[in-house]
Amino acid sequence: MRQRGAVRIVPRKPITVAIAIEEGGVTRAYGVVANISEAGACLWTDAALDPGGAVNLHLSFPSGSQPLQAEGVVAWVNAAVETRRYGLRWTDQSEARRARVKRILSTSA
Repeated sequence: MRQRGAVRIVPRKPITVAIAIEEGGVTRAYGVVANISEAGACLWTDAALDPGGAVNLHLSFPSGSQPLQAEGVVAWVNAAVETRRYGLRWTDQSEARRARVKRILSTSA
């Protein structure tokens, strides 16, 4: 089994997310973060996302910090239940982006 490169945090308070899907127009969906790290996130949503598809996210943290805009790629899908679970990998893996996410998580977790 491959070891994760980043520590995932399961938020104690909900982190909500607005999802924009760019396929033949902009579709808006909403969800909740199941877990998150500076490398990606796992989302619960009833939206239908395709593996490998690009998404634009607007994450709202309960700490009141400024919302985080992020782009990601759907890495995996678990659609076994009505509310689907998706694994996302952040598109921007720069040190600046990773540091910003880590800083927000340290104040929100």
